[in-house]
Amino acid sequence: MTKVLGLHLIKGQLRYAVLDGTKSSPNLIKKDRLLTTSPSNVPALMDWFDSQFRQILMQDNPDKISYRLTLAPKKDQLFSSEFPLGILNLLAHQNSISISCYTPQAFVASKLNLPKGTNLYNYCDSVFGTHPPYWDINLKNAILAAWFEL
Repeated sequence: MTKVLGLHLIKGQLRYAVLDGTKSSPNLIKKDRLLTTSPSNVPALMDWFDSQFRQILMQDNPDKISYRLTLAPKKDQLFSSEFPLGILNLLAHQNSISISCYTPQAFVASKLNLPKGTNLYNYCDSVFGTHPPYWDINLKNAILAAWFEL
């Protein structure tokens, strides 16, 4: 059974989820929200992401990684969203783990074989239930990124 790590980065936070199963019958193994260090010290922030990504990969041992890519980020968002994804891609390469990314425009119902116009965030609730704390659109972006790769 394929295990997929899904990630979504936003300023100050790393959201991730681990899923296995199939697209039609997914299983949420784990979800978490980690608060990042200050983006004003970019080298320290990159070190934080490197160590967190390594720890997640070691603990959860995914077969695949998938993430939601932020398009046209502002300069300060580059440090908290785009730069860390370079580290993640390098670690995936070094560990021979398949990695995929999805833009916001690619978050469409057809990725899950659903009718056009289906609200994917509501569909997450109907399939997985709700799992507070931090059960919000940002976590669901991480879940969906993983789910697309099952």
